[in-house]
Amino acid sequence: MIGKRLGNRYELVSRIGSGGMAVVYLAKDLVLDRHVAVKVLNDSLSHDDNFVDRFRREARAAARLSHPNVVNIYDVGEDDAIHYIVMEYVDGKTLKDRIKEEGPLPVDEVVSIGEQIADALDHAHENGIVHRDVKSHNIMIGKRGRVKVADFGIARATSSQTITHTGSVMGSVHYFSPEQARGGHIGEKSDIYSLGVVLYEMATGTLPFSGDSPIAVALKHLQEEPEEPIDKRPGLPQSVDNVIRRAMAKDPLHRHASARELQKDLSTALKPMRLNEPRWEPADPDGEDTIVLPAINPSDLASGDREKTAETAHDDTEEAPVLGEEDPRPLQSKIYLVWNVPKKWSAALPTGFHCGKKQGLSC
Repeated sequence: MIGKRLGNRYELVSRIGSGGMAVVYLAKDLVLDRHVAVKVLNDSLSHDDNFVDRFRREARAAARLSHPNVVNIYDVGEDDAIHYIVMEYVDGKTLKDRIKEEGPLPVDEVVSIGEQIADALDHAHENGIVHRDVKSHNIMIGKRGRVKVADFGIARATSSQTITHTGSVMGSVHYFSPEQARGGHIGEKSDIYSLGVVLYEMATGTLPFSGDSPIAVALKHLQEEPEEPIDKRPGLPQSVDNVIRRAMAKDPLHRHASARELQKDLSTALKPMRLNEPRWEPADPDGEDTIVLPAINPSDLASGDREKTAETAHDDTEEAPVLGEEDPRPLQSKIYLVWNVPKKWSAALPTGFHCGKKQGLSC
């Protein structure tokens, strides 16, 4: 392939990288007289028409992004059954390579690099693009320290079957969000979790989970808590540890609300007043408890007898069952009202009100 011209415009100069999906070449743009990076799809994928269609569509969508921390996509083409993407060439190395060479990065760099990645993700999310494959392999560090995130939207074009076939899942699964690992909806919060893993890797020099197979690693993202960064790296500011663990919360509701919020959290993490802040713990997102009111007879509601309904709700001597427990009373004759109430009211609730502890809810 070296020396070959694609689209009668891009002359391949040298091979600079490869992965399960494609080979990347340094190339010369003969029209604009500049160096570019050309990603050429592997033969096995080039003959998959459905994949190629998705690949081109997602690449065109990502080409709309214009941000200093995003690797720009210039062109998408085909030449004699060779499918390729032309991208901005970043003269530098991947974040993965830096971590392999240096181990844990200086804390100020962890924060600075994290801020730039979060800024790139925020720009993409505002334009309706979820990266889906945020990992240190996809983050370039230029010679002047500029961070560039690559491959926006490309992972969406890759079906799970294709990922498994190419073997690239083993590298990506270490950065999967829990919802991604279980095959659920993948949205902006998934990118935030993956960035949390990258922050963890930069801060500690290691990944949070390891395993003998992709499934083993995926299950750990779902079921286990990683060793805390501050335990792996004594002396790490509590504020930085907090940012990382919040971004990596199992429940998306406990993570930062957006990439912009994560960036802002990082931007103040090294301020003196935050260095020894309290340890972050996930909070109930709405500050409410779930309660079950005593049973009400549907006939009371139907008859409009408000006084009887109120009496039943407050003075019924039968104890309403906890959610999840079998009620010995006829199901068709009772109605349960499940309410969310502020925590500060929980202690003042009348007798007969029950929290749904069996559902994992706190009272």
